[in-house]
Amino acid sequence: MNRKKILFCESNIDGTIGGSFYSLFYLVEGLDKSKYEPCVIFYQQHSLLPLFNKAGIKTEIFILPKPVHLTLFDNGFLGVFRKPVKLIQSGVNFYRFFIRQSLKYRKYIIKNKIDLVHLNNTILRNHNWMLAARLSGIKCVTHERGVNNYFPYLARFFARHIDAIICISGAVEDNLKNRGMDSGQLVKIFNGIDPDCVIVEKEKNEILDKYNIPHSSPVIGIVGNIRGWKGQEIVVRAISIIKLKYPEIRCFIVGDYSENERDYYEHLQSIIDKLNIVENVIFTGYQSNVASFMNAMEIVIHASILPEPFGRVLIEAMALSKALVGSNEGAVPEIIVEGKTGLMFDVGDYKGLADIVISLLDNPEYRKQIGENGRVRLNEEFHIKRNVELTQKLYEKLLA
Repeated sequence: MNRKKILFCESNIDGTIGGSFYSLFYLVEGLDKSKYEPCVIFYQQHSLLPLFNKAGIKTEIFILPKPVHLTLFDNGFLGVFRKPVKLIQSGVNFYRFFIRQSLKYRKYIIKNKIDLVHLNNTILRNHNWMLAARLSGIKCVTHERGVNNYFPYLARFFARHIDAIICISGAVEDNLKNRGMDSGQLVKIFNGIDPDCVIVEKEKNEILDKYNIPHSSPVIGIVGNIRGWKGQEIVVRAISIIKLKYPEIRCFIVGDYSENERDYYEHLQSIIDKLNIVENVIFTGYQSNVASFMNAMEIVIHASILPEPFGRVLIEAMALSKALVGSNEGAVPEIIVEGKTGLMFDVGDYKGLADIVISLLDNPEYRKQIGENGRVRLNEEFHIKRNVELTQKLYEKLLA
């Protein structure tokens, strides 16, 4: 039996390692290798490459061209030519990034006898791969991992001409329908993980000792790249209220920030100083083993202030039987069963978040029960086996 060659592309280049990387890894690792031969394209080196390579997954790095920017015409007497020069600049970049790259990718597809292109991010990106697949006469699917308000013409055009859009939640699917996408192209497949692969490398006390946290202190946290819409500010403000009842409370903020988010990071630091909670809030930076930090938490918080497309952190916490608290928009209500596997608060309501956290810290037996319920729900709805099975069924349908 000839194996089908599936080419995957991860297009993130902001320097952070987000959920899309892990989702891609778990999917590709789980594919039936007797039927499929995967190859993964990245646009930059990153810390998860050894993980892909250790799993025997073929990877390649494609270096993107740098955009042309004709700064000479921005100021001075040459500024009168700015508008026509900008049009020329846009045309040159369109050719370099879209036309030329599409032809390059088509050549790669044909040379490597690729059967299907699977794009890992959103219909807002990778249009050159979509065109390359079309020119090569092969199938193309893309994940949609965002709840976006605006889709420019090029995104809407290619959305109509690719073979399927994999929505990672009902929230993503409904948003695309509301934006006029063809519902026949939309396939809902939840992200998934293998709970047995969520491995704690450092025990709770080792993490606490590293950050000089008394073993008796209650510990909560939020996990994810530091970005304004992720809601770290909501958690920080809630800590100032929680501290009134639990003075020894500690909150881990686990995740990195890109240069684009440096102002937000500094804004968080300023709030922490003003609220006098410097000892209570701990920024850990990027961590390769997030499970060790979540294991050290009594409660894992998800506080996005915009609709969350999925919330991978939630299912990772469920794998560790942790109590969940999440904002009640986007896909979070699809993951958390209110009162059974976690509790939810209104988006942006840091006082409501504080009240919920205090109630859970007051009731350790209930906290333990909802954590155990979450583990059961993970196995039923969000196991990677289900994700891989549904994705392979889509491949089979398209390649038949």
